[in-house]
This record gives sequence, C-alpha cells and structure tokens, in this order.
Amino acid sequence: MTNHEISAAFQAIGYLLQIRGEDDFRARIYERAADIIEEFPDELASKDSQQSTLGYNKEAVERLRATPGIGKAIEDKTVEMLETGHCKFYDELTAEMGTEILELLNLRGVGVKTVGRFYREHGVRNLDDLSELIESGQMRKVKGIGRKTLQMITESLAFQVEQRNKRPLWRILPTTQDISDHLMPLINDGWIKRYQFTGDLRRHEEVCQSVALIVECEDEATFRFESGVPALLQSFLEHFSQTQIIFKMGSQIQYAYDSESGSLGQTYQDLQDNEASQHESTGDVRDTLSVIQFFIDRDFPVSVYLCTAATYEATLFLTTATDAHIEALPDNSFLNPTGFWHEARGMTEEGIYEKLGLSYIPAELRQDGASIVAAKAGTLPTLIELNDLRGDLHAHTDWSDGRHTPRDMVAAAKAEGLEYFAITDHSVSSVVANGLDRQRLLEQVERVRELDAEIEGITVLAGSEVDIRRYGELDYPDEVLEQLDIVVASVHSHFTLSEAEMTQRIIRAIENPLVNIIGHPTGRMLGRRPMYSLNLEEIIEAAAENKKVLEINGSPHRLDLDPEFVRMAKKAGVRLSVNTDAHAVGQFAHRQSGLNVARRGWLTKNEVINTYTLDELRANCNIGEHL
Repeated sequence: MTNHEISAAFQAIGYLLQIRGEDDFRARIYERAADIIEEFPDELASKDSQQSTLGYNKEAVERLRATPGIGKAIEDKTVEMLETGHCKFYDELTAEMGTEILELLNLRGVGVKTVGRFYREHGVRNLDDLSELIESGQMRKVKGIGRKTLQMITESLAFQVEQRNKRPLWRILPTTQDISDHLMPLINDGWIKRYQFTGDLRRHEEVCQSVALIVECEDEATFRFESGVPALLQSFLEHFSQTQIIFKMGSQIQYAYDSESGSLGQTYQDLQDNEASQHESTGDVRDTLSVIQFFIDRDFPVSVYLCTAATYEATLFLTTATDAHIEALPDNSFLNPTGFWHEARGMTEEGIYEKLGLSYIPAELRQDGASIVAAKAGTLPTLIELNDLRGDLHAHTDWSDGRHTPRDMVAAAKAEGLEYFAITDHSVSSVVANGLDRQRLLEQVERVRELDAEIEGITVLAGSEVDIRRYGELDYPDEVLEQLDIVVASVHSHFTLSEAEMTQRIIRAIENPLVNIIGHPTGRMLGRRPMYSLNLEEIIEAAAENKKVLEINGSPHRLDLDPEFVRMAKKAGVRLSVNTDAHAVGQFAHRQSGLNVARRGWLTKNEVINTYTLDELRANCNIGEHL
C-alpha cells in the first residue's frame, strides 16, 4: 500500500469514529496520523511491495515511529496494512457503517457532526437514505437544519447524485498508479510489451466516466487464451475485481469470472450459446476490439484493450476519442471494420488522420466534432506545451496554510526550471487558512525581497491571494496592495449568493486597478461542489474590458476554469494564467494538470501569461513592477 492509501484509511477511520459518536480526541489521533503519513517523505512500503508482494521499508517505519503523533496503535495498524493490504479495525467500522456514509461529507452545509446526527438518529448511511429523509419531511426536524441549510443540502445532494457514476480525476489517479504497479510483473514476464492509458485519461478529462488502457501483446494468439488465462494476468485482474470480469474478442465473450470457483475460466460457455450474450455488430470498427472489462470502486468500469505492435496506434486512435468525435469523422470506407484493420496495421495516428483527409488532432481536442471542422479548414491551433511555461503566479507557504517555508518553495520552483515564482499566501479573511493580517503580510514582503536578492537564477515575486469579500471589496487597503508585485483575488466565502450578487461581487474586484488575476474563478471543487451561481459571460466581458487575467487553477481538486469557459475567454481576447496553487513542494506537478486544461481549451502559447518573460509581465500585466 502507498502512503496515500494508508493516510486515506486513517482519515476515514477518524471520520467514522466521529460519526459513530466516539470521543473526539480518539478520532483526532487518526486524523493527525493521516496528515503525518500523507506528508511523510519516504514511502513506507518496500519497493517490492509496490510491484507484486506485500511488505514494508523497515528503515522508513522506524523513522515514522519516532515522529511525534505516531503512537504504537497507529504504528501497528500501519504495519498491518503494509503486510496484509488491510486494516482489521477499518474493515470492522465499514462493515458496521458502510463506506458510502463518507460521501455525505462532500455535501455543502454538512459537517462530520451533522452526518453523525443523521446516522445515529435517523439511520442515514448513504445519499439515497438522505434523499428519503428529505423527501419524507423529517429533515426539518433535525436540530440545526434551517430552511437555507436544507436548500443548500438538497442542491448539493442533487449534484452528488448526478456525479455518482463519474469520478474526478484526482480520485482516479491513485487507481491508475495501482494499475501501473500491478502491470509490472506482466511486463517482466513478457506477456505485455508496453501499455498506455487512453480514453478519458488520455484526453485529460477533469471528470472521468471510465478508465481505459491499451496493452501490447506479442501476437493475437497471446490474447486468444487458447490455453487458459495466464496466472499472472488472473492475479492482476482479481486484485482489482472480485465480481465481474469479462474477456471479449469483438462481440464474442471468451472468458468470464466464475464467482463460485473464484477464478477465471471458460465457465460462461453457456452464455456463448445464448443469443442474449452475443452483441450484434453495429458496423462500428470499435466493436471489433479485443477487451477485458471489469469494475472497481462500486461499479466504475475499467477496459483493457489488447493489441499487437502492428495494431497499437490504430487501437489508440479508436479508444482515445469520444463517440461524438468518431461520429463526426468524414464518411470514409476506410473506417469500416474490414477495411480499417487491413489498411491501418502499422499506421501511426498521424497517418490515420491523413488517410481521413485531416491534419493530426491532439488527444485533448478529440472531444467532439469542432476539432474536425478546424482540421478540415487548416485552423487547428498549435497548443501550448509544458516547456512554454516560465513561471508560477499562485502558490502558498507555511506562513498561511502551506506545508513548506518560502525558501523551500523557491528552491523547488528553481529546481523545476522556473524563471519566476510568486508567493501568494492567503489574506486575513481566510481564517481557516491562517491568513496573514496586514502586519504579517508586510513582514513577509520584506522576507521575500531578501530571498529574491539572495537566490540566483529565479525571480521571487511578493504577492497575496486576497479574499474578495461579500460585496466585492478586498481584504487589504490600496496602500498595502500597492506594495505587492502581484495580487490574485479569489472568492473563499459566501458561496450561496445569487447569480447577480456573485457576478457583481467578482466584477467589482476585476475593476480594482491593483488586481492582476482572478483566482479559481468559478469556485468549483471537482466531485464535491459545483461552481457557484455566476454569469461567466459577464465576468469574461469585464475581464476583457479591464485587461485582467483569469486563472486556470491546476490543483487536481479544482481545475478551474472549465475548458468550455477557457474557450469563451479565448474568444473574447482575455488572457489566462496557468498556476499550481501549490501548498507543498510536491505540488509543482499541478503545472501539468493546469496545462492539460489549457490545451483542452484550445490555448496557444501567446494566450497564457506564464509564457511571458518577466519584462513582458511588467509591460502587459503590471506584474512585478516593484522589482
């Protein structure tokens, strides 16, 4: 198990104990352990355990044991998870309470104590139970639930139910890492030559409806399984799914999981003889793909497409695009099943698009037919690349709610090859984020100036992520803001304002001449809360009129703006900024997440201000004028 998985288990235990009504002190022990292990610098699992076996890094566990906040009970449970892959105490809690109860914590207006009352007083264990409680009218009798709170919970519940069969990218990434780790024995054994994630993941969707990957085998005979399913493959599949696993070659089911024997085999031959089990071909070339399908995380689908070296890129082409993109491709006999597999063998994706009379379309733009229209017209943009980004203009340190010192963050930014880096800790209204009051901010500005003078090879900007208050006023007066190199203005409160109120609130901040960037403009938290009510067209129009920058926040939990709104801003001539919102040195990887959104929003290098030199930032965005 990874540190992240162990941390998540302890965090869940802490929540479940509070929901059950246990002593808060006991719950906090587990929550503290979760934080420590999430931030622990060394992986606790042994290197071998990340491949195929269980075990732990004794030296790392010794260092963990010596860490304040880690007692013997936490240590024992950590070792138990590392050795067995399970925690008996966690399993007992979830057997009693279920795991779906934790989804209630994602609802707006609902905290752990409220969920505890729902559970203990009304038997609520999941979103469906809560829906019934609301529909029955019993929710009005719950202490502390007023009319506004009830409306907020109801709206948030509807959002969560709509997201039920989807997974935000941040939730899927640990699964993809787990899949990669457990593919290694198959690669080492030679059954797999290479693999690549495709579908939603290759298009970098912020919210995924499935996980898909393609694997290259030696030849087609390898995945016809004429001699049965290889033991290593069976072990891989059964690690992820204990319910339904189906092997298909085109429309033909070859193998399936046998729940009685607990193994894979030709146990569904009776299904082969049943017309209901045979999928009639629709003439879609994708119906001819060989695939292993199974489900994880409460029926979330995973598809493993099997191919050879000759069909690898053709399979990648067919599995990357959405249905809408495939359906919008030119009517071409090349795409019929027989013709495609005859001609596309050995072709690259570029060659396939050329065969269709189109220029190559990047994976991120294979969402619909718009990119096909542009490819026909020769107007596809040259999308921004990671090495185009020169700096990061939104990040936090341990002065507010970050984990590392300004010096550590600057050193990490320099190691990433950045030319400039802005420290933008939270302002005073963000109490939960340890926001800086006026005195602390001015003291930090002095420290940043000293760091900038001391550290060569990177320019350090003194800034702040300033809260936009209820009526659009900012947290600091102008005489304080004037001393900063950069001001990122963001909303962190009063999410339930009406659309008109929230829109005017942000526009007022946009009109402040000292504001440079509007941070995470829609306030969404992927899989947890939708954007607040907002008229984005008016926001974009105001940004264009006032020559202000809108942020693409690279935090995997936000990825805000949405690509659709990025394209709207691009069309209006509004410049954007791709920022990490990093709260720790390891989060500079968020640059790639933000870049993926920029590419899905059709952005070129010149439309993102992080690609500017420092002189260009000063001249065009009034950033860094004090340097």
